[in-house]
Amino acid sequence: MRYFLIILTGLLLAACTTNRPAAEFNYLLTTERPANAARAAIAGPVYVAPLGVDEPYGQRGFIYREADQRFAVDPYRGYLAPPARLIDNRLGEWLSATGIPLTQDRNAARSIIDGRIGALYVDLRAHTANEAVLELRLTVRTAGQAPRQIIARGRAPVTPMSGDGIAAAMNSALADALSQLEAALAKESQPALR
Repeated sequence: MRYFLIILTGLLLAACTTNRPAAEFNYLLTTERPANAARAAIAGPVYVAPLGVDEPYGQRGFIYREADQRFAVDPYRGYLAPPARLIDNRLGEWLSATGIPLTQDRNAARSIIDGRIGALYVDLRAHTANEAVLELRLTVRTAGQAPRQIIARGRAPVTPMSGDGIAAAMNSALADALSQLEAALAKESQPALR
């Protein structure tokens, strides 16, 4: 009987350790501005401050919105680096590709763009289709003018529902949000940034 309990315990321990999927924290946000898009005619230099992030969206694991008030963090799949840093990099690359001259010196800038990541999740609620949701809440500050608020919300369907599908949808949602930002800057900020 004693040997039977030892074997049973060993089998249970082995079963518990082999059922965990391998962690896949190896996804990046790699959105790039389309080369054929019209270039924005906005003068600078512009300083882009590092983005803040509302919690829990700063987590490396993918965030799932399961109900209106319930969110979950994926312990196995997520980003290779903190998402705020990845989005900062994409934002800077995108704005640079529009022709906006960027500066690393806040004091040398004619305008400053700062803000927060207000949403970064996969919406799994029953009344919605599975989609990636990303929201940027940005403020454009130009000397001598009132600050302007820009909210850019990107959404993209997640297909297939896998790590690769989520990463691809999040890249599409980020491209959507950055396109909205670019359009808002071109429309609202031209007189301020020229």
